[in-house]
Amino acid sequence: LTGDDYSVQVNLSDYLDILCPHYPADHPSSGPVETLALYLVAEGQFRGCVETKEAIKRWECNQPFAPYGPVRFSEKIQRFTPFSLGFEFLPGHHYYYS
Repeated sequence: LTGDDYSVQVNLSDYLDILCPHYPADHPSSGPVETLALYLVAEGQFRGCVETKEAIKRWECNQPFAPYGPVRFSEKIQRFTPFSLGFEFLPGHHYYYS
């Protein structure tokens, strides 16, 4: 996804699922395993691919050897949320993850 101008179009009430990198417990340790964090950023920060302190961390994939398989995060695209860690999306707006 880093080489292209990749986008996903979603509508209200859709779900965006993220599956984290996962490795079997017997994975050879020939190099580092992949972990990542996804941030909700402003358009200018996304286009410039710069680190910003204003970014909102949405997910952190830091359990590459989870015994139950890949960790999955699911975000419901909704206008209102009752959850303190939920995010409210406005129709017709663009949102950027880095």
